Amino acid sequence: MSKNILNNFGMSLIETMVALLILMVAFISLIQSFPFSQSVVKTAENSTKAAYLAQNELEQLLALNYESVPVGTVEAKQRLSADSTNYLYYFQRQTTVNYLDSNWQSSASDTGMKKISVTVYYTHSISKKESSYNVSALISQR
Repeated sequence: MSKNILNNFGMSLIETMVALLILMVAFISLIQSFPFSQSVVKTAENSTKAAYLAQNELEQLLALNYESVPVGTVEAKQRLSADSTNYLYYFQRQTTVNYLDSNWQSSASDTGMKKISVTVYYTHSISKKESSYNVSALISQR
């Protein structure tokens, strides 16, 4: 009785090349995702900074008493720093204060209630368009 057993140990050259091709495609697609993920992280960072800058300005105005908070455009839309090496250079802020009537609408006369609105503008890292973060609060006479 003769045995015809074929032993195929190892991989052929074609199998090795196909395996390398699959690994290369996976590696290249993984590498290509890094720039996009960096843009997403930068956008989130800018959004967080904008929220902080808006909240900071709002808190400063809320710390004043009612009479000390000026009505109108408190801060026109402008860069927060003139130094291009400072991260604040890429942010702009606008602050407005308006009187409100009993229907929560803007009023020309003092009704005992003011609305403070702070808007911070920044460039969206992915779309490269201007984005904004707005925060508002009410302050009333005591």
